[in-house]
Amino acid sequence: MKKFAIIILSILLIVGLVACGDKGDSSQVSEASKASETSKPSEAGKPSETGEPSEASDSAAEKNPYNLDYESTELQPMSEDKKASVETLRETAKEWLEGRSMFAGTKFADYTYEDVAEHIGVDATYYYYNEQWPGRTYSWYAEDDNDVSFAIVLSERGGVWKLDAATQSSFD
Repeated sequence: MKKFAIIILSILLIVGLVACGDKGDSSQVSEASKASETSKPSEAGKPSETGEPSEASDSAAEKNPYNLDYESTELQPMSEDKKASVETLRETAKEWLEGRSMFAGTKFADYTYEDVAEHIGVDATYYYYNEQWPGRTYSWYAEDDNDVSFAIVLSERGGVWKLDAATQSSFD
């Protein structure tokens, strides 16, 4: 039954992605970049060297603070220097997400990257586009044990990248 559900979800995701086409990138914004933006004076609206306001470039940097290529299947570093504890990753997977690995039809299906990153307290360690799922995959590695990790896969629904699946290493 799980395989059948995965196949149906995959087909629906592919059809949805094809139907939506390239309507723009609803990139994730990191909590760290939000915090740093509120702590420093805004430069939005200041003229750039060409005399044009710099709002567009500021907005692009806000939406993609790690300069990720969201279509790349290569592992891309995000916040390698800031990692969550093993206990935080365990609590997120086992308690906050109630030990689930699939989220279709649950209250968690509307969660975004920002929701998960805010709960964990730091941005993901790595990002890559997962062609097999397909979706955006974010992975957190524990600060005190690189063998412990937690990952989420997001798929686009209604122009927003939402939680589809999660996986974790053994927290024993």
